[in-house]
Amino acid sequence: MATRKKRDGFRNAFNACGVYVFVMTPFKTARNRRGKFDVDLEGVERNIRYFAGVSGEKTMVLCGGAGEFSSLSPAEVKAIAAAAVAGAQGRCKIVSGIGGTNKTTVKMAEAAQEVGCDAVLVMPHEPVVKQGEKALWERHRAIAGAIDIGFLPFRAPRQTLSIDLVKRLARIKNVVAIKEESGAVDWVRTGRRVTDNTVPFITGGGENMVPYYYLAGAVGFTTGMANLTLPKSIALHDAAIAHRWDRAMALRDEFEALTQIRRDLGTPMLKAGLEMMGLAGGPVRSTGAVLDVPGRRRVRRMLKEKGVL
Repeated sequence: MATRKKRDGFRNAFNACGVYVFVMTPFKTARNRRGKFDVDLEGVERNIRYFAGVSGEKTMVLCGGAGEFSSLSPAEVKAIAAAAVAGAQGRCKIVSGIGGTNKTTVKMAEAAQEVGCDAVLVMPHEPVVKQGEKALWERHRAIAGAIDIGFLPFRAPRQTLSIDLVKRLARIKNVVAIKEESGAVDWVRTGRRVTDNTVPFITGGGENMVPYYYLAGAVGFTTGMANLTLPKSIALHDAAIAHRWDRAMALRDEFEALTQIRRDLGTPMLKAGLEMMGLAGGPVRSTGAVLDVPGRRRVRRMLKEKGVL
C-alpha cells in the first residue's frame, strides 16, 4: 500500500492530462562553417513562451520525432530543453526526448533533470529493441534509478511493449504515463484495465484519433499540428476528457483538412506556419527543406480559413 501511495503521489504531481505538443525544433537559416544549420535557441525560448501563454492543459515535448531528435546531439538536446524551461517559466510542463544507447540515454535524462524538465520521453532505440523485452526492461529501470523526475516509455510500431512489460513499468514510481503510438486503439483499453487504471496513457495519431482513444481511456494526446492550432487542440481535449462526444467529434472533423495538408507538405508545412505566426521555424536540418512559394500560399489560405492567422 505504501508503494502504491508513493507511485500515485508522483503521478498526481505530474498530472499527465492534456495536449502534448511535439514542438518543432527551429534552426537558423544560414549554414555554419561545417555546413550544418545551428539550433535557434532564442527561437526555442520564444516559441515556448507563446505556447505557455495559451490557456488550458498542455505539455511541451521538445526533441521528439517531430522535433528532429535524430539530427540533434546530446549537448543540443540539453540546450534546447534549457531554453524551453526558460521560455515556459513554470506555466506548463516541459518534457525532453532522450535516446541512443542506454548509457547515453541515462546521461541525457540526468541532463534534462539538471536544466529543470518535468519529465523525459524515452525514444525507441533499434539495437535495444532487437534484444527483446528483457533489454527494454533493463533500459527503463536504469533510467528510473538515475533521475528524480518523471519519464514516459514509448510504445511505437517498432517497439510494441507487451502487456506484461507495461504491467511491470506501471510499478515504477516515476513512470508518469505511457505513450502509445502503435495505432492500436483497443490496446489502450486493455492497458488501462490490466494496470487497474494506475498509469495514464498518452496517445498518438494527432487530433483525428482523439475521440476514439479517449473513449478507450486515454487522458492526453500528442500532436505536431498543435504547433499551429494549440487553442483548438486544447478545446478538443477538453471536450473529449469530459466525454462530450458530439463536441469532440465536431472539433475532430475540423482537423481533417489540416491533417491532409500536413501529409501533403510534411514538416516544412508546420515550420512555415510557425513563421507566419511570427514564431521561429527555419529549415529541416537533415535536408535543408523549406516550403516553396505555392506551398506557403496554400498553408496561409488554410490557416486563415481555420482562424489561426
